[in-house]
Formats: sequence, structure tokens, C-alpha cells
Amino acid sequence: MPPLTKKEFDEILARKPESRYKYFIRAVAAEEEVWGLADEEGWLMLEVDGENQDALAVFPNPEFVTAFQQAGDGAFDEYHVEALDLFEFFEWLDDFQTENIKVAVFPTPNFQSAVMKPEVVKADFEAEFDKEVE
Repeated sequence: MPPLTKKEFDEILARKPESRYKYFIRAVAAEEEVWGLADEEGWLMLEVDGENQDALAVFPNPEFVTAFQQAGDGAFDEYHVEALDLFEFFEWLDDFQTENIKVAVFPTPNFQSAVMKPEVVKADFEAEFDKEVE
């Protein structure tokens, strides 16, 4: 995918979580890479409000990861932007289902995200791939 203009970037960030989730599925399916923040211990996990569980923060491209990281006022400085192959991410989703970990899809700098069950995310990717085949 070509790089986003500043206007496109801002418009996508301004969308509601459900709309950003759909964008995430389409963009990641096209590029076959998931992006996130990682340190020596692993990828960034966010606490799910009102629930006693964590969610892996994932993004459709590195620009959105960087915007999220920079808005953290230094909280994420020890992390670096990292890509993960989509099919390896599928293996993670299987593990997350077993471990009761959710996925925080495309959090904005103010921590708004679509918090999804891993099996739903995987099913939505499979549906997206089915559309591409048709």
C-alpha cells in the first residue's frame, strides 16, 4: 500500500473503533504484516478497562504505532516498532484463545481501540481472504 497522506492518516485515526478495526483487517490482509510495540520481554499488552485481562496492542502499519508511542509521554520509550508476519500472528491468536488474552486492535493515541476476542479477529481475516479469492 502507498504511504498515507497526513489528511488520510488523521481521517483514519478519527474513525470510531469499529471502523478502524475494519481498516485494520483490510490493510493487514493486503500487506500480510501486523505491527506493534515490543521490548526485550515481548509485545506491548494493554489492560482492558473493567476486565481483569490484558490485550495485545496491534496496528495496521508502523506510522500508527509511532503516533501511539509518541503520545505516551515517555511511557513507551523502551519499546520499538516491530512487524510480525500475519501467519505467525495467527499462531499467536490460537495461543491467546487458550490463555484468555484479547486483542486491542488499532489503539489511538488516547487509547481507544476495538478490543476483540482472538477467534473473532482470525475469523475476520479468513473472511477477508475469502473475498480476495472471489
